[in-house]
Amino acid sequence: MPNPSRIILASLLGCALVALGSLSAKQKNAPRSGWISDEACGTQHAKPGRADCVQKCWRGGASVGHPEWKPQRAVFVADADQVIWIVDNPEAVKDFPAAHILLAGQFDPAKKTVHAEKVTPAAD
Repeated sequence: MPNPSRIILASLLGCALVALGSLSAKQKNAPRSGWISDEACGTQHAKPGRADCVQKCWRGGASVGHPEWKPQRAVFVADADQVIWIVDNPEAVKDFPAAHILLAGQFDPAKKTVHAEKVTPAAD
């Protein structure tokens, strides 16, 4: 017959692991503040202004006489650690070039990508 104290201990340990996993998932997808930029400029746009530069980089250089400049992907530069996340659905951030925002979405640390679900201007 199994020892009741071991069953209780195993149950508590299992609950603790589930709670930690849930907390980790919430932190992974918690809203973060940061800046919208382009892959080439990255952290250089982690300050106000330069929306024109970000939009040009998103389009590529053909629109400004430099066809050799390839279009760049939209990125999110997190305020907390300046980590650059590739936005995998750039249409969600197209109205926020070089803007300080609060981004809620699915962050994938392994791929360094984010799927933006809600984008709002940050309260500066």
